[in-house]
Amino acid sequence: MLCMTVAALSGAEPAATWQQAGWGGGGFYYATVHHPGREGVIYMGGDVNGVYKTEDNGRHWHVINNGIASYAVYAMAVSAREPEVVYAATEEGLSKSVDGGGHWRTLPHTGRKELRITGERKLSIRCIAVDPRDGKVVYAASPGGKIYKSTDGGETWAVSYEKKAAGAADGSLRIQYGKVTGDYFGDFALSVAAPPGAEGIQGIGLTMRGEGVMPKDCFLILKTSSGQAFRSPNLIQSFQTTEMHDVVMKASDFAPDADFVKKHPEAAGTAFTDKDWAQVNRLDFSCSGALPTEAYVVHFGRFFFKHGSGGEITIRDFKADQTMQTFGSVRAGAPPAGPVHSVAIASTDSSLVVAATDDSGLLLSHDAGRTWKHLPTPSKAAHATFDPANADVMYGAFFKNGLMKSTDGGKHWTKISKGILNNSEMLEMAVSPANPNDVHAIGAVDWNGSYYASHDAGASWVRVNKLRTDTKTNPTLDGFNGGTASLSAPRNLSISPHNPKEIFIAANWRPCLSTDGGATWTERSAGADISCITDIRFLHGRTYVTVMDEGTLMSEDGGAIWRQLWPVRHTPGVSGHDWRVSIDEINGATRILSTATPWYKVPTCVIRSEDGGATFQPITTGLPSYTIRPNTMWGQGHPRALAVDPKNPQNIYLGIDGDAVEGRNGGGLFKSQDGGITWSHLPQQPASRRMFYGLVVDPTNSGRLFWGACGANGGVHRSQDGGSTWEHVFKDESFIWNLHSHADGTLYCGGQQLWHSSDQGRTWTQLTHLASKRAIVGIETHPTDPQTMWVSAVSWGNMPDGAIYKTTDGGTTWQDITGGIPYVKPLVLRFNPAAGELWAGGVGLYKIRQ
Repeated sequence: MLCMTVAALSGAEPAATWQQAGWGGGGFYYATVHHPGREGVIYMGGDVNGVYKTEDNGRHWHVINNGIASYAVYAMAVSAREPEVVYAATEEGLSKSVDGGGHWRTLPHTGRKELRITGERKLSIRCIAVDPRDGKVVYAASPGGKIYKSTDGGETWAVSYEKKAAGAADGSLRIQYGKVTGDYFGDFALSVAAPPGAEGIQGIGLTMRGEGVMPKDCFLILKTSSGQAFRSPNLIQSFQTTEMHDVVMKASDFAPDADFVKKHPEAAGTAFTDKDWAQVNRLDFSCSGALPTEAYVVHFGRFFFKHGSGGEITIRDFKADQTMQTFGSVRAGAPPAGPVHSVAIASTDSSLVVAATDDSGLLLSHDAGRTWKHLPTPSKAAHATFDPANADVMYGAFFKNGLMKSTDGGKHWTKISKGILNNSEMLEMAVSPANPNDVHAIGAVDWNGSYYASHDAGASWVRVNKLRTDTKTNPTLDGFNGGTASLSAPRNLSISPHNPKEIFIAANWRPCLSTDGGATWTERSAGADISCITDIRFLHGRTYVTVMDEGTLMSEDGGAIWRQLWPVRHTPGVSGHDWRVSIDEINGATRILSTATPWYKVPTCVIRSEDGGATFQPITTGLPSYTIRPNTMWGQGHPRALAVDPKNPQNIYLGIDGDAVEGRNGGGLFKSQDGGITWSHLPQQPASRRMFYGLVVDPTNSGRLFWGACGANGGVHRSQDGGSTWEHVFKDESFIWNLHSHADGTLYCGGQQLWHSSDQGRTWTQLTHLASKRAIVGIETHPTDPQTMWVSAVSWGNMPDGAIYKTTDGGTTWQDITGGIPYVKPLVLRFNPAAGELWAGGVGLYKIRQ
């Protein structure tokens, strides 16, 4: 909603009709399903740009996101009884369309914070199933460990299956350190009152057992009423012992806690004695280690004091009282149920439903989900399916445990992995509706994908991992090898119900189709735009873009055909995320610079070409040779800002977010005085180095620089002397996402609102009054008409919340020109005066006549 004046679209203005100008491929497609009633119609879901639809077997795709809950789509399903009814499992809930994807509606209470009927990365594989005989009946497998059933097309849901949390047989309390939050420590605390007879206490005991995996460090911390803290020896061995045992420690086993001593060095020589037991008022059991990625489990029976007479005084019996305070990456109690990855319904009998769980193997219901039984399979299951002609025959994919088959309704299972690569994570299987001997499967070893075909009902498998590429519609050359490429990380496969020889695979970078039953594969990505555009520039009829993962590309015909400039092959130090691009004509030649974060080897580089991209080289001289972590926007420092001095293109400035640490200069502002060949870190930096796109050289004064910062000391910082000194000139907002300068020196900054300064940053005027909490990121002005400008107001994450606005009166009134653009929150807006077009880049690339 807007508080500022928004003019209605007038007949004199062109309709807000956006034209797709990007290409297909180059990203991660997770979901796919065929239309049951129309041959050639396939739906596909990706992780950052929603849903795609083709009506010609993938020769042309278009984005269909109208009303979608989230741009992250990880599973899809279509109703066989009502073939225009489509479901998309997104990160923010389950979306439903009743017109073949033309419009979407988020079903009630399916969001992540409610029922969690969602599709989530690495957790959802084929998580939605529609009853083939009754389209109102829908099953949903939740990443939260439940199976839901709806009998009214998703309007209401009931829990069909929920794993019961089993308590420990010995009544102990389970404590899990790690894989709870991103913290590297975990701690639980108990308040303690001095018991009667405290003067006779000579030790403290813990009854406990571990599960065999030890953290890096583990200590019991005693805190006293006098404010001191004492630490036990390292107790990691207690995690390795899997039988209940007592750990008893005397006063002499405790020393002043190291962290306490840092703050109170005068306490370094203090010793803990038996008389101090009466002052203990809190116990902390703390662990540290690789807690963001690893889990360390311990079970406690009780804490007790050991009396000198040999008796014991129980502090806490966890069989009776399991309350406590927890801090950091720690969870008390039974572990949560693992995700349910997939659910499937038998074609011949709708009462038969099978689900694949992450920790309880396959589950089977014979009564349409009222009751479930565990099948004798590996505990970690990805997917299962029924033979379309005989529901007693079932197939299952079990990640690294390979493939299995049952011929007696799930009672017994046999491994059928002959021909499957060792260590391959098998994700999905499908049986041909025309011939039950033809079975298909997909899996991967890391990024290296494989399709497998069996023509003997799973007894043996033939692997195919190559596909014919289509560089006209997907010009990215990373992984390209003379017309072919390897299948990368397939996630879903779908067999056409009209022609079982036609099979489609949603995969990383290049989705593909087979028309011969899986023998050969061809890339089908035309129009399936999933590219994350980070910059757009124009020169002499050419358009240049930088893209995360894909590099830098160029079009000579307004986006109809694109050519990869770099990387031209998979190249360490070049392949990775490109962020900003500058194009200048130097002595008749086109100089191109793009900033990059390669995937590996070099944390930051500038890729430079002096001949329009015919040749190029990565530049690292003077740039950080290490990954910057402190005070960054996205976990590490990225070179997201680039500004060329308009009066001298040899002077170029580069911005990387991230602070200095001991012995390392960190990120901030870098300068090149030789056209990008070498770089130097400016000795004086703005007060905050946490930034996004905000870097400008004043076109009227080459010595005047502006830097937009986020967070502490955020706002706009100005240097009047080429970066030698800095002053904080704008503080009304602390998160400034972008800066833009018109040719006349008027400066614009984008935070939650758009601001402008016509006096070099001394005073500022607010130009928008957006009511919603969005971020102004894209900012563009007309080069010859400073009263005309465009901004994009966006939200972060995959929520489709954003808009594009235009003003022709310097910001007094604004017009919403979002129109039907499939991705409503582009981060980059650029106007091409030669063509009279505004270009928008975010996920996907679009343009509109202006």
